Amino acid sequence: MQFNMDKWVQLNNHVAGRDKIARFVQYASRAVWDTLEKKDLSPALTDNFKTLEYILSTFRKLLRFGKCLDVFYASLRTIHYPDLAIRVTLTLGKLSQALFLLADHFMWLARTGLFKSINTKKWSKFANKYWLLSIIMNLCRDVYEIYRLLDLHKASVKSGISRCNAVPMRLNSPRELSRIALHSYAMILGHKDVFVDTVKNVCDFFIPLTALGYTNMSPRTIGLLGAISSLAGLYALIEPKAKLTPA
Repeated sequence: MQFNMDKWVQLNNHVAGRDKIARFVQYASRAVWDTLEKKDLSPALTDNFKTLEYILSTFRKLLRFGKCLDVFYASLRTIHYPDLAIRVTLTLGKLSQALFLLADHFMWLARTGLFKSINTKKWSKFANKYWLLSIIMNLCRDVYEIYRLLDLHKASVKSGISRCNAVPMRLNSPRELSRIALHSYAMILGHKDVFVDTVKNVCDFFIPLTALGYTNMSPRTIGLLGAISSLAGLYALIEPKAKLTPA
């Protein structure tokens, strides 16, 4: 109990932790109100969950206000990373995220009512485009990391075969290939950072894709995907080994 409370206090003391918690409740609320609406249950409760989602969305925009400068500055550090693939994906991902956050700031200003002339539809589309680009860059990074893990696994398998000449292995047999595939899958699961980051980005990928009209997922599906992504992000904050670095 003490361990769990310490983790909660640590998480709640960070702005990123509060954002992830609010994000989880926000997307969970979307899934709930869509379910209630489709089943025609309690219109008043449905409106309450819609209001909760809107309030948390606005709250998160306020938490992120000014963060576009932090992310842009972080992109200046990643352009010197020695690995070319990570350098390109990280830098482009952060630049895209900075532009997404910039547009998100205008969305928040429009919601406050201080600047009624702001075209929210235009800025929302702009934000979702660059959010999508940022996620695509993150997914490219995940694919690269998975490829590197599989490459290391293949090298270790070949090394093991060379040390076991007395018991020859038929790599062309379906049974042996299946065994190697299962070992590779287990190895990826064993690397929490790559697995958690991939799950988070795959779930996030469909949110801006649907907002831009490229897919037609229901609010309940988007809510569930957002909730799963938020839990993955929370786990990465709580468990250092689950955070992919460099980030």
